[in-house]
Amino acid sequence: MKVSVRLLIITVALLSACATPRSLAPPTPAYPWFSFEWHIAKIKGKEYKAAIFIPVKIQALQGNFIAQFDLGSDETLLYGNALKNYFPTRAQLYTHLDTTRSGMSDSGIRNYGTVGLPIAFGPAQVARPLFMEGYGDEVPVDSLHTKSPKSVGTIGGDFVAGKVLVIDYPQQRMCVLNSVDAYWQAKTTFVTSRVSNNRMHIPLTIGRQTHWVLFDTGSSLFSFTSDEQTWRELAQPGPPTDTLTVNSWGKQVSFYASPMQSQVYLGTHQLPPARAWFTRDQRQLAFLKAAKVEGITGNALFQNNVVVLDFKNHRFGVVK
Repeated sequence: MKVSVRLLIITVALLSACATPRSLAPPTPAYPWFSFEWHIAKIKGKEYKAAIFIPVKIQALQGNFIAQFDLGSDETLLYGNALKNYFPTRAQLYTHLDTTRSGMSDSGIRNYGTVGLPIAFGPAQVARPLFMEGYGDEVPVDSLHTKSPKSVGTIGGDFVAGKVLVIDYPQQRMCVLNSVDAYWQAKTTFVTSRVSNNRMHIPLTIGRQTHWVLFDTGSSLFSFTSDEQTWRELAQPGPPTDTLTVNSWGKQVSFYASPMQSQVYLGTHQLPPARAWFTRDQRQLAFLKAAKVEGITGNALFQNNVVVLDFKNHRFGVVK
């Protein structure tokens, strides 16, 4: 009997010792995640993750709405053509437009301020998105309330101004926080970034040079896009090995690519093998010059990662 009691005590002690590390592991905090979906495009027989779309709601309108997630845009936008048939008359639509606040995009699209058309997604909301007159695909009257998703706008960088955005690419979700908490601070390797007009610029090291580029979630197809001169410095010698023509704000734009000569790094984090792209489109080149960046990168280099964009403290990080 004494031996049995002693064995029981030893067994319980061993089980308790094994359980202790698990009980001490801190739980993962709960975050206000909301999901996104990839738009898959088939180009030249190949499938590409061409864009990110988020389910959205627009006050007082009933429909299955989605919007492209595009941090290359500094504003959140609504597409006039896509929304106009949701209003019985043009006059009723225009009661929601502030025509005293009008402007013109660099692609020549007239825009207006809005009143009473907030766009919501997950726990986030943009109270006064811009209205893009005459832009987008018109939704036929008999299709307004069908189950198919209707692309009605663009989610731009204004919704994360002064905040922190976490993008979990593998699980297709993201969340907005007021600051980087202890959990993300411990798990993330940050580099200093720049923030201008609600857009984040990050430093990519290619070869021995650092190139400041715009992080643009609307640029899903291209790992690094620049002008032709920069492309010649970074790409493997010879003519382009690939060409793609894509729609950019209603205009067909051609891009040309070759593999990079060198590996690409973000700080000490090695990124996947990349291709260098360039375009001769003058509007695209003028945008790069105005933004004061050498190129654009997007989702392609980070699709296997969780990234943290700290717009408050001007940092960009990859979760370990």
